[in-house]
This record gives sequence, C-alpha cells and structure tokens, in this order.
Amino acid sequence: MINEKPKHKFFEKYIQNDLTGLSRYLLKVEKDLFAGIYPKVTKEYADSTKGVHHLGTKFNVFQCYNPAIHNIFSAIRDLTIEACEYYDIDFKKQHYMVQGWFNTDAMVNPPLEEDNHYHDHLGGRGIPNFHGYYCIDAEPSVTYYKIGGHKATPIENINKNNRVILSETGHPHGIGAWPFDKPRITLAYDVSPLMYMSGDELQHWVPLA
Repeated sequence: MINEKPKHKFFEKYIQNDLTGLSRYLLKVEKDLFAGIYPKVTKEYADSTKGVHHLGTKFNVFQCYNPAIHNIFSAIRDLTIEACEYYDIDFKKQHYMVQGWFNTDAMVNPPLEEDNHYHDHLGGRGIPNFHGYYCIDAEPSVTYYKIGGHKATPIENINKNNRVILSETGHPHGIGAWPFDKPRITLAYDVSPLMYMSGDELQHWVPLA
C-alpha cells in the first residue's frame, strides 16, 4: 500500500518578542541597507530594487545580531523539526539551511482574484522545502493561501503578531489589504535542505541545525 501524504498543515508557535523594539530595529536596518552601509549591498544596487525583500542573496536577516531575530530563528528550527515529524522526514539527514528577509510594505487593494497576485517559494517543490513568516506589525490583516496550487480557492490565514508560522512550499499565497498609514512589517523565511544549495551564492544561507 502506498502511504498518502498527510494533509497540509500550518505549523505555528507564539513567542514573546518586544515588537516595538524589533520594528524600530528593522526600519533602521532598512535605512542602512539603502544607505549602502551593509556588506554586499551597495547603495546603487539597493536603489535599483523595490524593497528589502528584493535584495535576494545579497541579504539574510538571520545574519543580523539581534536577540529578537535569534528568538525567531530558534522557533523556526522547532517548527521545522515538528513539520519533519508530521511528514515523516528525517530532520538531521536534510541538513537544513535557512534564508530570511523582512517586508515593510503592502498593497492597499490587492488583486486577490488574479493569479499574478499569488507567489510561491523554492520552486514550489513542496516537502522537504518549507516557507513561513512572522508578524511584527501586521494586525489586522490576512494572508491568502491557495492550498494545492493556483486553481485552488483561496483560504484566509488570519495574521497574529508574535506568531511564527511554517508551511510546506507548493501553495501559492498573497497578502490582503493593509489600509493603514504605517508600515506592515513581517519577517519571512525559506527553509531548504543542503542538497538544494548547489548554484546558490556562497555565504548567504545559514545552517538551521
């Protein structure tokens, strides 16, 4: 008998970060990135992008020296172990690596019915690849997921500050409306086995375990 893949699940964990302090820190990092202060990110390169989340392999937020970010990193590791147990994956054999970034913008009226509003990560390969995000200042808002692919009906993931979530890739998602006069701040991450790192820029991904 062929074992069926378990039903999709959002893995989650609440942590107790100082969100006001973390918001200030990340907005300062953003300012410094676009001032050309960070290694690997020149001012010219930063100015040519549309935000921190477009810096790609030039920036990994988990290389910032900040205790709140370390707390997020630790929670991601716990959730990845939990997800591996759920999907019957040997966590240690994957030699997981992680990359992360943060977002400080959002669309006021996103085109929720259009496919190009939704995106995926790591080629949408599914397990053993994971993606997730952590809300710093994203209440009240919704992230829509199409569980099973672009043809699926969107479901709502209600965002909660200080919550770390993790999902297998392969399920396109997009943010809902943010009609507020302040940044919507989240920190996002990809978790992928070492075997998929071939061809990626050196000294970008960091070991999860």
